[in-house]
Amino acid sequence: MTASKKALLTVGCVIGGAAILFVLIVAAFYFSVVSTVMKKASPDGQHTAKLVRIDGIDVIFRVVVDGRRVYSSPDFAPVGADFREQLVWSANDNIVVLEVGDERIFGYDAVEQRELSDSELFNVQFTPFAELGFEGELPSEAGGRKGVRTIVEDEK
Repeated sequence: MTASKKALLTVGCVIGGAAILFVLIVAAFYFSVVSTVMKKASPDGQHTAKLVRIDGIDVIFRVVVDGRRVYSSPDFAPVGADFREQLVWSANDNIVVLEVGDERIFGYDAVEQRELSDSELFNVQFTPFAELGFEGELPSEAGGRKGVRTIVEDEK
């Protein structure tokens, strides 16, 4: 092998190694700021939605439905608070809604594969709590939770 070929091979190895190192650093940064918050199948099992959170300079939420990215939110300030982000499927199994801080900010019809209008978004009906089969008692403002066992009571 000639000296020029050896030099080219050495330069190629150095550049290739630097490129691999760069890709690894970018990947490490990406995976440190991007996290899947939740994956949720529609109640009928026909569709799947995924909520991704990106914590960078700002906070951004992305919604993926049936493998397609359908929404990327505007920036949220990176405040030290719980954003309470969640995906909620509609009572008819077709629509998924992104809620952040108890506000509906995006809706998507998985059957028609389209974003909901504002009026449609605010008219989406969710399954009422009464239909969820909760067997305990809800907390009351007066304080008593009759019929609900606590860990302390279970240990006695």
